[in-house]
Amino acid sequence: MNKLFVVDDHQMMVDGIVSFFEKEKNIEIVGVANSFDEAKRKIINGNLTIDLLLTDLNLQGKNGLELITEIKKYKPSLKTIVFTMYFERALIKELMALKVNGFVEKNAPQDELKNAVFDVLAGKNHYPKNIVDKVNSYDVQYGDSTIKDTFASKFKLSKRELEIALLVIEGLNTEQIAMQLKLSPATVSTHRKNLNNKTNTYTPLDLYKLFNNKK
Repeated sequence: MNKLFVVDDHQMMVDGIVSFFEKEKNIEIVGVANSFDEAKRKIINGNLTIDLLLTDLNLQGKNGLELITEIKKYKPSLKTIVFTMYFERALIKELMALKVNGFVEKNAPQDELKNAVFDVLAGKNHYPKNIVDKVNSYDVQYGDSTIKDTFASKFKLSKRELEIALLVIEGLNTEQIAMQLKLSPATVSTHRKNLNNKTNTYTPLDLYKLFNNKK
């Protein structure tokens, strides 16, 4: 029997996932939590045996990536899936770097979540092809360090301003950039104002066009 632990800050979502997988004969829900602290307490302090951690990103307290990093200190072979409403290229790259086994968007069909769980339990990684294609496409378009260096040099951008510029171009808002870079929203907002002043841009679209030399 495969043991699944579910973490989401919305109890209704937790209840829905539990109800969905209770119908599966070889899946046992061994615990649920709504926050980083609760999950850590139940899994680590309670010495709970689990095969797969299914977690949202936005939790009470620390986020889902921090939870995965913390739990895997104690259970390095634990399989993990992130289940979230957000999709950003930078997020997917970070999940892959952390060796998270799967990613599912919350607006995906229920079968997508089910397939992800069974794929990961079977020892496979599960990242939808359309998402991997978006990541690879972005890497081809923006991966050239020469282009980025030239852009930063032309407008005298700091390393942090360039980093934020690329995330703005990608479509992230101030709060998402703050979470991604582990900065305060106020700090990101200040960098964005400096970035706009240096590049004489007013919107993310202006910045995108400038970076790509489109008029």
